[in-house]
Parts: sequence; structure tokens; C-alpha cells
Amino acid sequence: MLRYIFLVILLSFVGGWYLLRLDLDPTFIEGVVGQPVDLIPGLGSRNPVDEILEELLFRPLFTYDREGKIVHDLAESYTTYKNGEIYDITLKKSYWLDGTAITVADVTFTFTREPAFSKITIEQEGERRVRFVLENPLSSFLDILTKPIAPAHFREIPLDSLGSGDFYITDVEKEGGRISELRLQSKKSGAIKNLVFKFFPDEESLREAAMQGEVDSVSDVSFSSEYFTLYERPMPNRYFALFFNLGADNPLAKDVKFRAAASKKTPLASGGLVKGPMSGTWAQAKLSFPRFTSKSAKKFKGSISITVPKTNGVANIAKGIASTWEEELGIDVKVKEVSASQLERVLEERDFEAIILGQEVNRDPDRYNLWHSSQREYPGQNIAGYADPRADRALEEGRATLARSARKTHYTNFQRLFIEDNPVVFLDHPNFNWWVNSKFAGPDLTPIFSPVERFWNFSDWTRN
Repeated sequence: MLRYIFLVILLSFVGGWYLLRLDLDPTFIEGVVGQPVDLIPGLGSRNPVDEILEELLFRPLFTYDREGKIVHDLAESYTTYKNGEIYDITLKKSYWLDGTAITVADVTFTFTREPAFSKITIEQEGERRVRFVLENPLSSFLDILTKPIAPAHFREIPLDSLGSGDFYITDVEKEGGRISELRLQSKKSGAIKNLVFKFFPDEESLREAAMQGEVDSVSDVSFSSEYFTLYERPMPNRYFALFFNLGADNPLAKDVKFRAAASKKTPLASGGLVKGPMSGTWAQAKLSFPRFTSKSAKKFKGSISITVPKTNGVANIAKGIASTWEEELGIDVKVKEVSASQLERVLEERDFEAIILGQEVNRDPDRYNLWHSSQREYPGQNIAGYADPRADRALEEGRATLARSARKTHYTNFQRLFIEDNPVVFLDHPNFNWWVNSKFAGPDLTPIFSPVERFWNFSDWTRN
């Protein structure tokens, strides 16, 4: 009898100890610098924190699959007319988390506030059919429709009923007037159901929290820990480049031979190699884009200044380039730092000979806004002032043609011309460094185009 009682006590103890160790509600905590602002797609000014959350909470009309092809999401079907000037889209029967049907009113509410739609007419045909009428054919239009759809009645939705995506909000914690945590739960089956975002005012406090075990992940190039696994990949949605001002008085900036030589004497950066203006897209051509070589180069005469913003150590990169150009190309190079407030004026007046900047791009290879000659004047984004009638024609045909095979032909022609003219020196696609606690397995950055997509396979993750 005593042995039996002892056995029961022992089993009770072991069972209790096991339950204490067993996590019945596994949670992943993402540490983020910043604050959510509105959580409604396109409602306020651009905010990286909102973009991550909106990716999880809201669905778009169309989305990209893991092979980079556009597929239907909220859209059930679509038809184009007049060579792509008209898009008729029928919505699936879908619902917001509060049970309200997702209708054309929501689509209209979302896109009438988008600058890209300023010259696009939106016509509603019932609750599930919408027509977009464009001024001219635009082959990249479906890419624009991959933006999350916002609910037109968002003011009537409780926070825990907000959204249409794979996650919904279960709790919000505040400290001193700011949001400290936002808890989401996945609708999909998976080993980990809870995804918590913990917000910090700066990188230092986030790193400290990670070292103390308060968060399970941190995106920070300065962080390192033996208890975390580094997931690292260059992000195709952004690149850094040195732009020559082709409209400046500087003879070196105007000299295509110097620009080609400079491209081959610019040290490789630490991120991913940029393979031309359509790098990372399906239109990226198999061409020999200029890159660093140790072979001796022709010497040039003259001087040039490189303007850089006072941020993120860009000046050190520019100084490295300047040193190499002076030694290898025989010219004088000055590095000129400007503040963020000065930078806008510099770009508006095109007051630079060469400048290092970053640009963000979409998955679709339409680069009209970045390189067409009509975009040279501020606030156009053709920073170098690149102008070649043949290149313009290729960009125009590429965005006016719907068939991907035909578009690729036009864009390959554009890239060949771009290599001939060489208006910029591409530096790198910056690495996205994501440190994840090693007790979690499953994160995969391989198929993503932008860091906001990093939770794409969250339902496949496991906890050790």
C-alpha cells in the first residue's frame, strides 16, 4: 500500500514537472523598432511597422506565388480590353473578420487614395464587379493591385475584428501612451499559433531585450548571439547606386568611357550583387553588367565630387570609392556630405556631380518612372538624368505590352542600351539580417522580395 501511494505521488510529480515544461500555447515574439500608426492600408503616411502588420492582416486582389508569378487572391477572375486599357475584375465571396462581405466599395476606398490612381477611373458594377479604366495600357497594373485591400467601414470595426488575412489581433498592450505589444493569432493550423510584436524606441534597447530573452527575433546588422540563428539574404526590393549627373557641367560625369571605367573600379559592397536595373525580377537579362575588376585601367584627368547623405555610414563607402578612383583612374575625388534637410534641395536642383542613394523597386520590372527621359525633372526619379530615345522606346513598349515574352524582349533591349550608356554604378542589394532564436526552426527568406514578407510560411515553423 505504501509503495502504491509512493508511486502515485511520484507519477503526479513527474506529470506536473512535464506540464510545466510543455508549452501548451507556443508564441513567437518579434522585436521591432518603431510603432504602429493606423493599421489601415494606405490610410496614413508610409510606416515600415504598419507595412509588416498589414501584410499579415489584409489580403490583396492579387498576390505573388513563390515562383514570382501573379495569382488571384480576393479576385476571382479578370478580363482586359483595349490592349490593357480596361480591367474588369470579379471578386470572390470573401468576408472581413467581423463577418461583413468584402465588396467593390472596399476596393474603391483603397485605391482612390493611391497616387498611382490619380488618372485611373474606377467604376463599380454591383458589389462584386469593378472596372478600372486607364489612360494608356499598363502591363504592370496587376502589380499595383497586389497592395492590401482596406475595409471602407474600418471606423466601425473593433480592433480584434480587423482584417481579412491569415492573422487577427487578440490583444494590445500599452505603456505610457505608446503601444508596447501587439498580439496576433494565426488562422492556419501550425505548431505555433501566436505571433507577438514587441515595440522598442531604438536599436540599442531592442538588442538588450534580445540578449535578455525578451524577444525571439531581431533585425539588426549589429546584433550577434550564439543563441540565435542568422537568416541572411540580399533583398531585391532595394538597391544602392552611385548616380552620375549626366546634365552637370562636370566632363567626367558626361564621359561614357569614364563612367564605364569607374564601374569597373568601384569596390564591391557587402550586400548582394545588383545585376542591372531589373535585378531580381523575371526580366533580369543574362548580360555582362560592369563590375569591379583588378585589371589596370586607363587614366583620366579631372576631378569629381560624390555627394552622400549623412546617414548609415554611406560616407565611408564613398571614401573607399574615392580612394580607389584616385589611385586607379588618376583623378581627384571629393566626398561631400549633406544633411537630410539639404538632400531634398540637392535633388530638386540636381546640385551634384555624382551621388549615392538607395532606391526601392517593385517585383514587376517596369522601370519607366526611374529611367525614362520624361522623369528627369524633379520630382521625377530619374536621378541621373538618363536620356536615350532607344531606351525610352524600349521602356514604353515594355509597359504597353501585356505578354510577358514580348515584355522581356523589350526589357532586354533596354538593359543592353543601359550597359552602353552606364549612367550609374550599382553598389549592392543590402542584406536583410534576421536573427531568430535557435529554438525555432522553419524561417525561410529564399522566395521573398521584401522583408515584410518574412512570415510567409509561419504555419510551417516549429519550436524545439
